[in-house]
Formats: sequence, C-alpha cells, structure tokens
Amino acid sequence: MNKLMRPIVLLIMFFPLCVFADYTLGTGDFVKVTVYGDSELTREIRIAENGVLTFPLIGEVKVGGLSTVEAEKKIAEQLQRGGYIANPQVSVVVLQFLSKTVSVLGGVLKPGRYPVTRPSDVKDMIAEAGGITPDGSEIVTVVRGDKRSEFDLHDVINQHADKDDITVIGGETIYVGSRDVAVVGQLLRPAKYGIQGGMRKISDFVSVAGGPNENAGEVMFYTTSISGTPVTEQINIDELFKAPNSAQNKQVYPGDVIYVPKAPQVYVYGEVQRPGMYKIDKNMTVMQAIAKAGGLTMRGTQRSVKLHRKDERNEVIKQTPNLTSVLQDEDVLYIEESLL
Repeated sequence: MNKLMRPIVLLIMFFPLCVFADYTLGTGDFVKVTVYGDSELTREIRIAENGVLTFPLIGEVKVGGLSTVEAEKKIAEQLQRGGYIANPQVSVVVLQFLSKTVSVLGGVLKPGRYPVTRPSDVKDMIAEAGGITPDGSEIVTVVRGDKRSEFDLHDVINQHADKDDITVIGGETIYVGSRDVAVVGQLLRPAKYGIQGGMRKISDFVSVAGGPNENAGEVMFYTTSISGTPVTEQINIDELFKAPNSAQNKQVYPGDVIYVPKAPQVYVYGEVQRPGMYKIDKNMTVMQAIAKAGGLTMRGTQRSVKLHRKDERNEVIKQTPNLTSVLQDEDVLYIEESLL
C-alpha cells in the first residue's frame, strides 16, 4: 500500500459506518428501524424516491433529508401521537448507504462506488477504496457535474487545499491517474518515470533520465493536457538548468511528455581527418565543422570545399560556400582532393 495512504486507511477502520449519527438519509438508503420493547415493529426498509419510508401503524414517514437521529425522533413522535406506544424508544440504523455515493476510479486498490456516510473529503474516499496502487499518481482529478479539478494529494492531506474544493457530498467522481511521465528523445535514459514526492518539475524528470546525450539539441518540448487540450511549449535546456526556479520549469502532471529532439547535424566527408556526422552547434560555420572533423588532410584544401544543401523543394543544390557560412540541418560538406 502507498505509504501516503496507510495512516488514513487505518484511521477509517476504527469508525464503523453505522455509528455516524449525522448521516443524512436519502433515496435508496436501506435502514433498520427498531422499536425497543416491541420486536414485531422491527423493520428493514428502503427509503423510496420521494424520501418516504412506510412503517407499521403510522404509515408513510418523510425521512429524506433528515439525520438518523432526527428520523428516530420523528417516528417516535408519530407513534406516540397516534396513541400506539406511550413512550417509544426508536433506533434507525443504516444498513446500506446508497443515496450519496462517490465513484473512485483509476489507480486505487478497489475501484468502485463508495457511500458518503459522514463529512468526507477526497482523501477519505481514496482511503475507502484501499488507497493508491504503487503505479497510481498522487495527482487526482475530481469531477463534479461539468466541473473538473486537479489536486495534489499531499496538499489535501496537509490541509493546503481549499476545504470547500475537496469536500465530497455525493455524486462526484474521483480519478487517480497513472504516475507515468514520458521523458523521451535524446537522453541518456529515456523512459517513462513516475511522479513521486520529490519529483515535480520538468528539470527533475530530465535529470532522472540522465540528462541530454551528445546528440541532443538546445531546446526540448514539453506537452501537457492538464487543461483538457494538449499544449506544447519549447524550452531552452541550458536556460532551464541555469534558472531552475524560473516560470518555465513547470510542475509536471501524469500523462505529460518531455521530448528532447536530436540537434541539427552536418555530414563532413572527403579530405578530413575524421569523416562523419557532427552536431551543429549554435551558429556553427563551415570552418568550425571542418575543425570538428579533425581538420584537413595533406591532400585537402580550403578552396576545394563543397556544400550540398536541400532547397524548399527538397532538391539537393551543390554550392561553394564561404568558410564563415552558417550551417543548416542535414547539410553535407565534401572536401575534395587538391589537384596541386
């Protein structure tokens, strides 16, 4: 069981459902009405849609909207007023709580519908459902009609969330999503990672994925659907880690995606020491790319550099560049052999 929920579950176990005298009765609740000293009047009754239960001798009694204590008093008064029992002692115990339920779904041990038997909030209902599974998120969604709210369970437990927002009265749906955040692309350990207590920000997830590898670009893309519609933001990696408290280092939510794309690359071949594919650094020039490739061989010359570049129609154009020309992604540099 998730450590966060264990004390909550244990607390609830010490409060049997039948002892909550302030429970408000409603349609569908199944109750046991006992009149002490007269066993023939004991009845197990379901409250009808109009909030009424039918009881021997007195007929229909409106109990919907009353607490169990108020219902006991009302039944006793009608028995006494009708002259049936001089001083009736009545007990109303709820056997099935069906009028006010909350659906708890997703990453909990026992998904299902649970009754609201007392003043309750989001953490209480998750505890009723057995707590969060190891793969469940601590970020929960509460749906009330057409209103959708997101809460961090740590804030709920530590009473940092608004009480009115997290209180449940019945009819709500609580959804515990997956912890997974996809951290993919040019990283040392790309994978899906879970949201945990100490991991909340974009920089946390990039770090746990090992950081960018040697082929990573200067920017990454962060996509979140927390608002219901996917939104993607471009973030400079160096700036993010230089200022981890900046607004761009946002809190991450389950289902978010962090993508580090491959940097622009240039292929350098021909009369260079180390032909191959090289990452294009910011504003890299032709001369700098040749230097990355180890410089020219004895047969190479700066006058024999050719650049192959794709145009807007994706056709390759061959040109003779200046050594200070700035390179673009997928450029090909070919250093021809000197004829001298």
